[in-house]
Amino acid sequence: MPNLDDLSPYRRAKLLWRWSFRGLPFVEQLVIDSADRPCRLPAPPPGPPGRALAVPGDDGRHHLVRAGRVLCCDADADAVDGWSHRQRCTWVETGDGPRKWTGGRDDGEIIWGSADTAWTVRPTGPGTDPGTIVRRDRCVAGHYMTLHLWPPPPARTASIRRLRAALVDTIGSDCHLCGHYPGAAVDHDHETGLVRGLLCAMCNRALEECPHAGGCPKADYQLAPPAAGLGLIYPASEEWRPKESTRQRKIEELGFDPFEGLATRRAPG
Repeated sequence: MPNLDDLSPYRRAKLLWRWSFRGLPFVEQLVIDSADRPCRLPAPPPGPPGRALAVPGDDGRHHLVRAGRVLCCDADADAVDGWSHRQRCTWVETGDGPRKWTGGRDDGEIIWGSADTAWTVRPTGPGTDPGTIVRRDRCVAGHYMTLHLWPPPPARTASIRRLRAALVDTIGSDCHLCGHYPGAAVDHDHETGLVRGLLCAMCNRALEECPHAGGCPKADYQLAPPAAGLGLIYPASEEWRPKESTRQRKIEELGFDPFEGLATRRAPG
């Protein structure tokens, strides 16, 4: 029977960190219960395969079109009659009025607001490269997966842009784990700094939730990263680091520091 100690020390610590609010017994049982259930990868995107183009519409947005199918459209529709769109908008109610949800923990006291919006769009020009369209001009209506079909914006720093370019040139621009969506994040081993591959937003967000030592696509990816042979190192200065208050809260939830005694990378200076 598998147990938490079957994971490498760093993966064990990351899993405990992710589920700290549920406690150690929950994580131990999670590993046991998941033994015969490999992690799922994101489902393929809707619509036919092929190269997508960004087509401008009379609503001021650009819309992804692939093989004649408008991917953000409510359903298959003739562009002559317009593309029927539907989108749910959500926000958080605060004392200062509604605001955009920026993430964090929902402790049950957050007041949510939502509304469904429907509109019809007609194309106003030819299709262009989706990578040239800034985020504010992209339509993300329709199927949730449509959002992840848009190419990622350029990385903030030159060092990450160089890493991404090297991964695209040698392995490809689609996610190196699921293969369905554009690679959005340069993934790396937070213990060693070794770059593992290029992941879509969905795979990158859930990779370290994997409770398997092996025999699972996510575990196998971490055991044998597709980019390991390139020898690329993620810059320590670009490492994400939690706030000290977050670190202390997680230690309090678990009753111990899961990273105690493990080597961690530190930015120079």
